Amino acid sequence: MLLPPAERTRLILAASDAYGPDLLVTAGYAVHNRKQLHRLAGEIADDERDGLIITEVHWDGRTQRRSGRSHAMWAISGRGDLHRFGRQAFSTMEEATAADGKARARFRRHLPNRNIAVGPYSAFALVCGELNLVRGRDTLSFVDDEAGAALMAADIIVNPTHDRMSNAGTLAAKRRFLSQPHANGRSRAYVSCSNWEACGLNGRVQHPSPTLHAVYVDGEPLAYEELADGAFGFVYRRWWLDLAGSG
Repeated sequence: MLLPPAERTRLILAASDAYGPDLLVTAGYAVHNRKQLHRLAGEIADDERDGLIITEVHWDGRTQRRSGRSHAMWAISGRGDLHRFGRQAFSTMEEATAADGKARARFRRHLPNRNIAVGPYSAFALVCGELNLVRGRDTLSFVDDEAGAALMAADIIVNPTHDRMSNAGTLAAKRRFLSQPHANGRSRAYVSCSNWEACGLNGRVQHPSPTLHAVYVDGEPLAYEELADGAFGFVYRRWWLDLAGSG
């Protein structure tokens, strides 16, 4: 968020070109609006590549919506095709478990849109605080059975956030839970990517740290290679995953 909108989209494209990842995930609010999204997709269409980009549009739509409902996650294929996962259904545990069930119903309505293929694997998109579909710390469970089944059918759960979440112990427990292997032993991954200062929230000054990005496979966090350390306004980290094996 420290960088101008055009520079953010330029860096996403540059990272795709330079490193050629199978899956490139950005932190929340990475793309400013749909105009920037279509510009990025057009650049990719003009010079096709392998891999998939999953990003979030800060202002998704022609008019500004109320806070918390303005952003939406998208995927851009190597041909420049766009897939819209949708807007965030809820952000807190209180919303996720509310007695009226409206937030859970909103999430379930968009379940078909939340899936996409990443090569031979299936990925499911969670927007920031939708991680609260999982409750608990020592004993974990889903607040909605249908949503939980959809998550556990995926090979990769992608969960970008707007800034680093608090309560590190509970967060790690949820990430381990969502990256547990399939019942047949096939590996599953959880991927998260955060800003270090989303919008200067409450006057906080954050800095890049090891917890800024996370990848878990089969319940364990993986080490990464850092290719950009934040000195130029962004952090880029790379992981190598083998989901075909058992680990």
